[in-house]
Amino acid sequence: MPTPKPRAQSRPFCFSVKGQVKILRLVFGLVASLFCIADGALIYRKLLFNPSGPYQKSAVHDKLVV
Repeated sequence: MPTPKPRAQSRPFCFSVKGQVKILRLVFGLVASLFCIADGALIYRKLLFNPSGPYQKSAVHDKLVV
């Protein structure tokens, strides 16, 4: 009777190389999503409170006196 081959011990998926890569991709995806939301909120806030562009002061001596 032949002896059976010993089975390789399987590691949990989260400790395998593929598992680690998938976890890193998930984390980077979440961080990128948060940055996109924050960027959108800042742009929305800037456009809401300053819709016509930057405020430019004009000097007093630039005004024409009639």
